[in-house]
Amino acid sequence: MRALLPVLTALCAMLGASAQDGTLVPAIRAELASAANDTARADALARLCFNLIRTDPDSARLFGEQALALARRIGNQRAIGDAHNNLGWLEAEQGRLDSADAHLDRALAVFRRAGRPEHIAVTLSNKGWVAEKRGDQVGALLQFLDALKHSEQARDSASTSILLYSIGVAYRKTGDRTQALEFLERSAAMERALGRVEKQAHCAVAIGNTHRERGDTLQALNRMEEAATLYATLGDHHGLGIAAENTGDLLAPRDPGAALEAYQRARAHYDTLHSTTDLAYVLRSLGALHLRMGQVRKAEETLLEGEALAQGTGDAELRMNYAFSLAKLARDQGDAAAVLAHMQHYLALKDSLQGADTQRELARLRTAFDSERKEKDNALLRAQNSEQAERIRRTQQRLLGIALIALLALTAALLFFRNSRQKRRHAVLLEQLNRELAASNREIGEINGLLEMKLLRSQMNPHFIYNGLNSAARMTQAGQQVEALAYLQGFARLLRMVLDHSVNDRVTVQEEMDFLRQYLKLESVRLGDLTYAVDASPDLLEEGVEIPALIVQPFVENAVWHGLADKQGDRRVEVRFAAVGDDVECTVQDNGIGRALAGVSGRRSEGHASLGMQLTDERLKLLGRRLSDQEAIRVEDLCDAEGRPSGTRVTVRLT
Repeated sequence: MRALLPVLTALCAMLGASAQDGTLVPAIRAELASAANDTARADALARLCFNLIRTDPDSARLFGEQALALARRIGNQRAIGDAHNNLGWLEAEQGRLDSADAHLDRALAVFRRAGRPEHIAVTLSNKGWVAEKRGDQVGALLQFLDALKHSEQARDSASTSILLYSIGVAYRKTGDRTQALEFLERSAAMERALGRVEKQAHCAVAIGNTHRERGDTLQALNRMEEAATLYATLGDHHGLGIAAENTGDLLAPRDPGAALEAYQRARAHYDTLHSTTDLAYVLRSLGALHLRMGQVRKAEETLLEGEALAQGTGDAELRMNYAFSLAKLARDQGDAAAVLAHMQHYLALKDSLQGADTQRELARLRTAFDSERKEKDNALLRAQNSEQAERIRRTQQRLLGIALIALLALTAALLFFRNSRQKRRHAVLLEQLNRELAASNREIGEINGLLEMKLLRSQMNPHFIYNGLNSAARMTQAGQQVEALAYLQGFARLLRMVLDHSVNDRVTVQEEMDFLRQYLKLESVRLGDLTYAVDASPDLLEEGVEIPALIVQPFVENAVWHGLADKQGDRRVEVRFAAVGDDVECTVQDNGIGRALAGVSGRRSEGHASLGMQLTDERLKLLGRRLSDQEAIRVEDLCDAEGRPSGTRVTVRLT
């Protein structure tokens, strides 16, 4: 069953607007041209950014950046928040989710300081949709629930109703259908009070599908009928098609004739709209129904027509489902060759949709199998060596006995000659076996070195978790519960990245940069005025160069905690990856208090070094042993023109 999930755009942060509308752009341009002051100009620029996000994203970015620069120049906090909020949603629409979160976090900080619940609700709702785009349903639900509290506080019925719908859909995706129904019903009631017919219809479809998932077909049918009635008053063919298609899905198992009529109605509406994707979906349902009714010829015509449409949609899952339906049709037609061909196509499409987790698991199993096989081969070689040594010992004893009882010198000489030949032959064989054993031992040593590195890397996870949770605890003790919750949500994403990186011995430079940006983003929440930059040479990113995972983070953490935490004023960390010959060099530079003052400040007790630095040093020593290089880290103390400490630069050579 396909559910109608209307595109709920983020609520506009500016007063007087609730959704993007490109038709407003000319009027806003006129306002900008006639604006009497910088505040009005900043407001107009921000609204231009918002309303151009989908139709002209490049212009939207230009206007948003101009709005932000002007708002900062005049010191208008609300305009700064509006600009960050709109730029954040622009980044989300273009798939740059980390940048979107950064803009939205800045907007949220501004609006919280201003104490404007309606603006806070808008920004939290936007963060919820960013989490939805990441596939983080629980994170999206938490953001929507937080936004709902502020929207209700602001007494904004229009945005509250949309948030209730968003929360209901989020609960449905997490499998909690009872909660989903509660919030969807509340949204429907509020939409009736507001007189917004289209959104009432959307709620009815969502409620009907939730009832169907609970097994209540009668309630589901009633809701679909209600949605169809509402869509009819609006002349909304797409909504009518969705309602009819869902009705057909509900009726198909019990009343095929009625289901057929419903599907035909849906098809007629989609034909009116020339909607290829929707037509492909309903034709597949029609074909399956014809097949169930024994109308094999009609099923074949319908499925082939739908498959032709599906090929042009670019929807791999839809094409996969058509391959499976055609295989079932061929089975009913008794065409074994066609069944095989369609199932092979189905399996190929299914395999192409499999995630990277399956591939990683296969690689892990393959590595485990190879290690086990090497151990067995080594045990076999040891057994063969022992057997050959025992044979030599027995031969020597036998020859000694023969020599003692030999009466004739010729017989003794012959026996001695035979003994010498056997010794040489067995010595050659023993030497060959020893060489094979030595080679196996060297290979096992390499494997043990890699396992030792993985053990050291796994020890970093509890150390990192401790530091992160300690930071959240400090925020909570300081009464910063909201900041602590936001910090923990970002920390959860960072922890997921740590776990992903811990699976692989090496990651790309781009993946390591994304991880470091997420970590520094969290530290900037804790320190407030911390700025940072993480970049790399373009050739490293284009070539997908790989480096050891989780090597750089402890140096960045050391720069923040021991170089910048006790500094007053501007605090900045810069991380740069560059190619040096065949290697990659990472430079971590801060403008902190320097190593000498950091030792005096008391942030580390005398004689106790950072656990993360110890673990990283051990990993680098292991890498150095494998690469015959023990000097992979350089530390430089930076000074200003007057010789005072002005920071630290750490250079790590990664191979």
